[in-house]
Amino acid sequence: MALDVGISAVRLVTVLMVVFWCQELIAREIERKTVFFALTYPIPRASYLVGKYFGVLALATIAITVLCSLMLVTVKLSSAGYLQNSPVDLKGGYLLMAAFLLLDAATIAGFTVLIATISTTPLLPLALGIAFAVVARTLGTALSYLHDKQSGAADLADSLGPIVDFFRWVIPDLGRLDVRAATLYGQWPASSAIIWPVLMSLAYCVITLLAATYFFKRREFQ
Repeated sequence: MALDVGISAVRLVTVLMVVFWCQELIAREIERKTVFFALTYPIPRASYLVGKYFGVLALATIAITVLCSLMLVTVKLSSAGYLQNSPVDLKGGYLLMAAFLLLDAATIAGFTVLIATISTTPLLPLALGIAFAVVARTLGTALSYLHDKQSGAADLADSLGPIVDFFRWVIPDLGRLDVRAATLYGQWPASSAIIWPVLMSLAYCVITLLAATYFFKRREFQ
C-alpha cells in the first residue's frame, strides 16, 4: 500500500513540477520580455526552445530520481519484518516504473511547451498542462467504460463515444504508461504493452516540439 500510494503521489507531484517549470522558463520569460536577451544571440529560435525543453527534462529526471529514492527508502522501512504473499519488485519493475514516469513527464512537458509558445497569457500553459495530464491519463479508462457493454453506459456511448474517440487521435493515452503492477506484483506487461506506449509518447513529444518550434519561429514579440 505504501508503494502504491507513493507512486500516485510521485505522478501527481511530477506533473505539477513539470508544468510549473515550463510556465516559468518559457511563458514567464515571454511575459517579462527577458526572452529578448536570449534571442539577441546568433542562434536559431528552435535551439532556444529545444534547450528549454531538455532543461525541463533534466530537472524532471533529477526530481523523479530523488522522489523515487525517497519512496524506495520509505517502502523498505515500512515493510521491515512484514511478509506478504506477493513481495514487491524493487529492482527491474521499480526501474521500469520510474522510466515510464519520466516518459509521462516528457509527454506532458512537450504539450505544455507548445501551449507556452502560442499563449499570450502566462497562466494558460499551467492550466492547460494540468488539464491535458488529467485527460490523457483518464482517456483509456473512459474509452474502456464506454465500450464495455456491461457497464451500463450504452446511452453514453452513443452520444459521447464519437467525441472520446476523436480525442483518442489527438491526445495520447498516458494511462498506458502507468506500469505500477510490474513493481507492486511483479506482473510485467507484455512486450507490445511496453513498445507501443513508448513509441506513442516519443512520437507525441516530437510532434509537439516540431509544432512548438514552428510557431515560436513565426511569433512576433513586442
